Amino acid sequence: MRLQTLVGKPVNTMSKPDKRRSESSAKDNSNKRTKHGRLTLRNVTRTARRPPVNHDEPKQEEAPDSSEANSEESQDEEAPGVSRDQAYGALLTLLKSDHPSKKSKSKKIHQDSHEEEDEEDDEEQNDDEVAGVNINEDDGEDEDDDDLLSDDDEEDAKLTNDPFEVHYNLPEESYIDKQQKLVDGKWTLLGNKTFESGYSSLTHLPPGTPLSIIANPMKYVKNRLKITNDYPTTLSEMDKVISNAMFNYQDINYAYKYYLNSSYRKLYVVHALNHIFKTRDRIIKNTAKLHHIQEQIKQGKTFEEVELRDQGFTRPKVLILLPTRNACYETVELLIKLSGSEQQENKKKFMTQFYSKDVPPDNKPNDFKDAFKGNNTDFFCMGMKFTRKSVKLYSSFYSSDIIIASPIGLSMILENQDKKKRQYDFISSIEVLIMDRANQIENQNWDHVNTVLKYVNKIPKEFHDADFSRIRMWSINEQAKLFRQTLIFSEYQTPNINNITTKSQNLSGRIKVKPVFTDKNCIMNSIGLKISQIFHRFESESPMSDPESRFKFFTNTILPSLMKSTSYEDGILIFIPSYYDYLRIKNHMASNTKHNFAGIDEYTSQSKLDRIRTQLVSGKIKILLYTERLHYFRRYELNGVKSLFMYGLPSNPLFYKEFIRFIGKSVFKQLVDIDLAVVKIMYSKWDMVSLERIVGNQRAPVLCNSRNEVYEFR
Repeated sequence: MRLQTLVGKPVNTMSKPDKRRSESSAKDNSNKRTKHGRLTLRNVTRTARRPPVNHDEPKQEEAPDSSEANSEESQDEEAPGVSRDQAYGALLTLLKSDHPSKKSKSKKIHQDSHEEEDEEDDEEQNDDEVAGVNINEDDGEDEDDDDLLSDDDEEDAKLTNDPFEVHYNLPEESYIDKQQKLVDGKWTLLGNKTFESGYSSLTHLPPGTPLSIIANPMKYVKNRLKITNDYPTTLSEMDKVISNAMFNYQDINYAYKYYLNSSYRKLYVVHALNHIFKTRDRIIKNTAKLHHIQEQIKQGKTFEEVELRDQGFTRPKVLILLPTRNACYETVELLIKLSGSEQQENKKKFMTQFYSKDVPPDNKPNDFKDAFKGNNTDFFCMGMKFTRKSVKLYSSFYSSDIIIASPIGLSMILENQDKKKRQYDFISSIEVLIMDRANQIENQNWDHVNTVLKYVNKIPKEFHDADFSRIRMWSINEQAKLFRQTLIFSEYQTPNINNITTKSQNLSGRIKVKPVFTDKNCIMNSIGLKISQIFHRFESESPMSDPESRFKFFTNTILPSLMKSTSYEDGILIFIPSYYDYLRIKNHMASNTKHNFAGIDEYTSQSKLDRIRTQLVSGKIKILLYTERLHYFRRYELNGVKSLFMYGLPSNPLFYKEFIRFIGKSVFKQLVDIDLAVVKIMYSKWDMVSLERIVGNQRAPVLCNSRNEVYEFR
């Protein structure tokens, strides 16, 4: 018996429906279906079973209904000893428990080329809008959930060592309650490991009894992922370190150093797919068990009811935060390849909104080209739903397995100005949180990241037909933060990025991996110019008081002698990392000094940027204030720079090198004597992370902790 609830056949976006329809009609006009309007199709439901297919009759060359094909396939792969009636009953039980009040809806089908053109027009969105949003709950999309159940599943007795089961399903309530009281205490440091590839790792475990770490966890990955062509079969030294922690559900903070080091992306995509496949398979198997037990109770064979908890409040289990639509496009393409899906719904719409062939100018650095290639819009939030044979893009958030979003796109939904439209329930049951290219996200606006983290795993306002008999107790008891895995990947680590994993409460522990910067490979040794670089340390009692201490040191010590400390009266560049510090310095100089200066930042108009840069070269402007975010988004090669003052160290070590080379250009043009050029940098002991990347891990502790406050390098 087949469950038949849908009318029509979904269009495969990678094919040509018009051509296929015409060929089919030419073969057999008698098989041509009557075309119905969209409104009619939305209301039609199939109430009778289809007659058996006569294989002697000619077939239309239309793509089969994905849900029906998948349903038939799952029936053919039923385990021996399980009747079709039992499988059908198990499916009905699952659908009723997940969505007891939902009615199936017929899917839309494209009628002709005119309707398809209309839909293409609807797909074109303004870049200022959040692409991919679909908050509608009543999609009727859960008919083919059983297609994820495959024949490679292990017996329950063999799952005790599966990291998925160890982390999410095996911990008992008494253990969780005990660990919750201890998790805010001091974590245990297992030690600092250094690898031949030039990286080091720090592993921390929570107090009490951490969850077990399984050796070689990738052997428990679903077989359907292992047989795909893009599955990572050979791993580098660091990939093995990352994968071992990742598949054991430990938190990871990984600085991959260089934008071309992207092998980790394949690992987290496999991990995300493996997690959602195991989650759905566990739910389906438990549903079948419960149905079987209910049948035994009815027959009087047993009187014991079993409690099986395997769900959260809502379906989405993985949240991936990315900076741009192009980054989303690359990640979705990798998800599709590694999932082995044969069909993708809404792929054409996705390509229209997310893919672009645009490339930055050739005179920009390579890392800039990589960050801003393609569609670099940062407004998007899209759901993805997976079945055995297909992937649905733009699925409803509440029926999706994975949510892919930019922090600003997601925060606009979480904190919509219209309070009635605010939604956050769909991220209440996130179990794996992934943030890739975190340094790019930080340069956009880190406040949106904090907004997202505030709502992740928050108890939902509504329960969206959740079956409370199946929801894990640690979700109900607001203990999800003890099990959520957080994976952060960036070119370089900053206090904001480190702060996320430092506050982690994951019972499996956390690992921090970063490159080792020595005196030989630090950025200072790659400049190639023997320019005087003077580091001034100022006293700062705490990170909270650091901005105020820095401002006082600059206004009292550096600024009064600014013109006297350089051999040139013009061409002075003052680099200020923080926009808020930039505004403060700008206002102070305008109110309390007579310096001839100007300031440019990420919000300055293009015409003003061009004018001020020209005035700096001509000497009309003596001092230029310049922000880090402006340099990130524009990567200017400023001309006319003769002296450089850094209010703070740049987060990106490459910027330090580029700023000093501004003076190098002036030296090359014989505008500056290299022996008279000067670079001065302000820093405190709280700048250790950034300082280490610039001067190396041996010099940085000396600069931060020794008695001397001034150091000069050439």
